[in-house]
Amino acid sequence: MKLLSLYANNFKKLKLRQPLLFTEGIILITGLNESGKSTILDAILYSLFGRMIRPSQKPGNDEIISYGASDCTVKLEFAIGPNKYRVTREVHKTRPGRALLQEIRPDGTTRNLATSFSETTDEVERLLGGITYNEIVASSVVAQKDLERLIKQRLDDRRKVINIFLNLESFNKVQDELESDRNSIEGTTRNPGRLTVEQRELERLQDQLKQYKEGQTQLTTLEEKVKGSKAELVQHETRFHETDGLFKILTEYNENSKRKSSLEIEIVDKSHLVDNLNQQLSQLQSNKKELEHTREKAREYNELPSIGDELEKVSSLIGTAKALRLGLEQIQGNMRNQETSIADKQRELETAPVSPPKTTNNPTNHWTYLILTASFGAGSLLSFLLGQVWVTVGLGSLAVVFLLLHARQIASIPQSQPAALPKEEQDRLTNLQLVKIMEDELSRLKGELAATQEKQTNVSHQALASLNSIAKYSDLLSKEVIDLERGFDLINSTYQKDLQNQSAIENKIGMLESLVKNGSGLKDRLGTAQQELTKTKDKLATLQVPSLPDGVVFSEDLLEETETRRDDLRGMVSRVKAQIEEAIARQREIKKFIEENKDIEEKTIMQEKNVALLRKELDVLKYALRGIEQTSESLRNRVKPQVERYMGLILPVITSGRYKAVQLDDDYTVRVFDPDAGEFKPKEVFSGGTEDQMLLAMRLAFALALMPQAKGRNPEFLFLDEPLGSSDKVRRDGILTLMHKELSQNFKQIFLVSHVGDLEAEANSIIQMDNGTVLEVIEKKQPVALEVEVSA
Repeated sequence: MKLLSLYANNFKKLKLRQPLLFTEGIILITGLNESGKSTILDAILYSLFGRMIRPSQKPGNDEIISYGASDCTVKLEFAIGPNKYRVTREVHKTRPGRALLQEIRPDGTTRNLATSFSETTDEVERLLGGITYNEIVASSVVAQKDLERLIKQRLDDRRKVINIFLNLESFNKVQDELESDRNSIEGTTRNPGRLTVEQRELERLQDQLKQYKEGQTQLTTLEEKVKGSKAELVQHETRFHETDGLFKILTEYNENSKRKSSLEIEIVDKSHLVDNLNQQLSQLQSNKKELEHTREKAREYNELPSIGDELEKVSSLIGTAKALRLGLEQIQGNMRNQETSIADKQRELETAPVSPPKTTNNPTNHWTYLILTASFGAGSLLSFLLGQVWVTVGLGSLAVVFLLLHARQIASIPQSQPAALPKEEQDRLTNLQLVKIMEDELSRLKGELAATQEKQTNVSHQALASLNSIAKYSDLLSKEVIDLERGFDLINSTYQKDLQNQSAIENKIGMLESLVKNGSGLKDRLGTAQQELTKTKDKLATLQVPSLPDGVVFSEDLLEETETRRDDLRGMVSRVKAQIEEAIARQREIKKFIEENKDIEEKTIMQEKNVALLRKELDVLKYALRGIEQTSESLRNRVKPQVERYMGLILPVITSGRYKAVQLDDDYTVRVFDPDAGEFKPKEVFSGGTEDQMLLAMRLAFALALMPQAKGRNPEFLFLDEPLGSSDKVRRDGILTLMHKELSQNFKQIFLVSHVGDLEAEANSIIQMDNGTVLEVIEKKQPVALEVEVSA
């Protein structure tokens, strides 16, 4: 198979304006990173198989169509031998896609081979001799990122790839069919096989058979259990009825006894009530008489309110008399003080010498009068605040006297006085004036004393007259004049006692009136109480206390014990009934189960035969698979020496002769001879770049070992995606030499994708890419092949 041309529009990054033609030889696809170089491989694979390497093997429409576009188209023309073909695939975002495979005749006309996605893929695989997507990617695509693609496949998948390229497709087909049959019988981890299903069915039938036999045994046991339970039920019911009857008798005896005691107590209480009501009815008449007598006695105190008013008036007059008596005492005290002061001043005048007058006036006397006036005024105010009335009057009078003297002294001073009297003379004159004032004041006090005494006498007479006017208490006063206050206290004390007596009499009247009022319904209450007493006696007469069985003496403990025993027996009866019902229900279930599964033994035997046949069939399939696998394994083992040989030829070339000998295990694990260690080591112990070169050598060795055996139908193209990225210049030259020698002899088209520079001289065609578009295609003449010796 050889690739002829590719057209792609809006496929991922690719936007080819015209078909891209592929020639034979080395085709270099170059450009910067993310320029769309590897997308050409994705477009070729998608055209052939509807799948691609990146981003996923089975992409969605959004992963195929360029950003911002609504559809894309890819067309690939290829040749198999002399025949040419064209495959076209269209993908749309909003409607189903379309695929078409056509054969291109020599005259340019076409013939449709497939018209749908799946048909196109199947027909392409048929044209390639059964080569599928996974197999062509594993054998014809060598990518720096996917060098381990083949060896990382499952062992069975790797064997099938080798079978395809060894023309052992029939082995794969038979093996797949046998494995499908085996999986159908044996099952997988996700889906149980027929053997598992039938085995489970057999286990279920065996369980049912076991239950069937156990049910027959249980049925006999249940019949005996029901029979025994019924006998037990009869015993429990008999004992229950006996105990229940005794409990009812004891309960009735207890209730009637308590009722009898209650009625007897009630009769006593009602009898007491009747007697009490009779006594109250007799007392009611005496209460009415006493009420009339008490009301008559209460009339004696009707004049107490007016007497109280008169006594309040007398009390007020006595208070006035007391105030007048206090005033008399104060006036008399003031008169004695004045007489003493006058006598003192007269003695001072008799002993004081007479001095001639002076020419100037001394103002000291003015200040003396003023200071004395202020002192006596302040003392009078302080005495008033302290409550000393007579002291207040005396000091106030002296303050007035000195104030008048001060005023007269000021008035007696002439407007213009050539000279003042001597101090002794001034004091004598002042004392004379003061004596005159004091004598005037004394005369005034005598007049005031006489008036106050007269007023006091009038008030006392008026108070005595008021007391004598109270006729109720007049006999308490003697014919002779007595002390006013003592007489008032005597009458007032008697008045207060009468008030208390009046209050007690009024309270007694209220109580008697209440008793008389409440007693109005005594006759009705007495009649009702007598009727209730008669009814209660009738109830007691009709009440019958049942007789107890012989030997039974009632007690509360016996009643409680009997009730507990009766409840226990009732529970036993209910429990035995439930057991009988449960056993009968279980019998019905078992009988129904036995009836439904009467043929269970036949079914179980038949199912055992089916399971045995499936196991035998599974053993045959496993034996056949083992034979096919052994046969194909012997054929595949022929490939491993060739792969080892090719790796032994390729590895020295691309590693500058450092590593030569290679070993492959049965699972194609690579082991390389390390000259420094002197032994074979797994590839993982070497550096990353060396490991990549070993994998590349193995990958190319597979391609060289397998492809020539595909009988002309092998893909004649090889994709090398960035195989030079991790190699230095010496090893890179070795890889290029290998491409020109061995690879070019086996593949007509080698697509080299690389961003490494200075490779244009090595290629027959150069495709320069930038952002999904082809900038330039350079075709070169076939270079002269160099003779390169590849050491064996």
